[in-house]
Amino acid sequence: MKIFILLIFAIILEAKIIDGIAIKVNGNIITLYEIQNIQKDKKLSKQEAIDLLIQEKLKENEIKRLSIKVDDKVIEDEINNIAINNKITRKDLENALKAQKIDFENYKKELKEHITNRELMQKILQTNSSITNENDLMAYYENNKNEFMLPTKIKVTSYTSNSDAALQQFLQHPMMINTNIISKDEEIDIKSLPPQVSRVFLETKENSFTPVLNSGNTLIVFFIKSKEQKELLPFDEVRLNVMQKYAEVKENEILNDYFSKIKANSQIEIVRK
Repeated sequence: MKIFILLIFAIILEAKIIDGIAIKVNGNIITLYEIQNIQKDKKLSKQEAIDLLIQEKLKENEIKRLSIKVDDKVIEDEINNIAINNKITRKDLENALKAQKIDFENYKKELKEHITNRELMQKILQTNSSITNENDLMAYYENNKNEFMLPTKIKVTSYTSNSDAALQQFLQHPMMINTNIISKDEEIDIKSLPPQVSRVFLETKENSFTPVLNSGNTLIVFFIKSKEQKELLPFDEVRLNVMQKYAEVKENEILNDYFSKIKANSQIEIVRK
């Protein structure tokens, strides 16, 4: 009986140790269990697992500090855009993931993390212009001029409706006739558009649909037929765009450097090794 009690006590003690606090990062807790779990899942050394978890806690703090929120609608819109850009339906995308044995809920979680990281990167660049060196930006611009050869005219077909449901149904089945949608062929001068709208047109590939846009009293989606009269924009006009593209290439490097600086100014307490 005494041996049995001692055995139970040892199991409880081991559970407490495993789930015990290992590190505090600005008051946020990392447990021994988290360290062991990530070591096993990612095949990392103990120190590599600790460094990764500390960076994740610092990232969580920054996401909170910068008020970055990715709700279900943002994720759903991203999924629909992925399907549209690949010229398949939402159901086709779900079936393709299922065929690859990818759980759809896990896919949505990973997508949310990707969108959050993207928003975080944009916020970091907007609030910390010193992260990127001007010479590096100019070198990227000079070596990738084709990326900044932007069209001045875009030929589109616009589809306008008062019903979001009608437009979403149309995007899933473009060949279906819908009396609630009005279509019109147009040629758009890209320089006449607000920056946010022009970015949507520039980022949408030819023979693809833009996301649904709100034009005040109506909703509208554009099918990009062709982009014409391309010209190289001066560096000063596209500096922000250059910075974003450079950041995409150097994302891991920029984030690691950024969080290394934050880590140096953070309160990190080793409670138990």
